[in-house]
Amino acid sequence: MTTRIITIAAAIALAVSVAACSKPAPQEATSAIPETAAPAAVVGPIVSTAVVVAIDPAAGTVTLSHAPIEAIHWSAMTMEFKADAAVLQGIAAGDHVSFELKSAENPQTVTALKKQ
Repeated sequence: MTTRIITIAAAIALAVSVAACSKPAPQEATSAIPETAAPAAVVGPIVSTAVVVAIDPAAGTVTLSHAPIEAIHWSAMTMEFKADAAVLQGIAAGDHVSFELKSAENPQTVTALKKQ
C-alpha cells in the first residue's frame, strides 16, 4: 500500500513538473493595442486652453486651470507650470489663454501663452 501511494505521489509530481516546464499554448492574435503599449510619439506642438489662476514671475511659474490635453493623455486640471518671465509678460490671473508646452518629454514648461 505504501509503495502504491509513493508511486501515485511521484506520478502527480512528475505531471505537475512537466506542465510547469512546458511552453504555454499559443494565444490567438488580436488587432487591439495592449493597454501597456507606449503612446505614439507626439508630433508638433502640444497646445491647449486654460484660465490663468496665478502668476509668480519671480519664481518663474504660472498656475493654469487647463482643458484636457489629449496629446499627452492629461485630463482637465489645475496645475503649476514653469515659464520664462518673457512668456508671462502681459498675462494676468483670470485671463483666458491658449498655451504651448515645451514637449511631451518636458510637459511642465510653458513656452507660449496667448490671451484669447
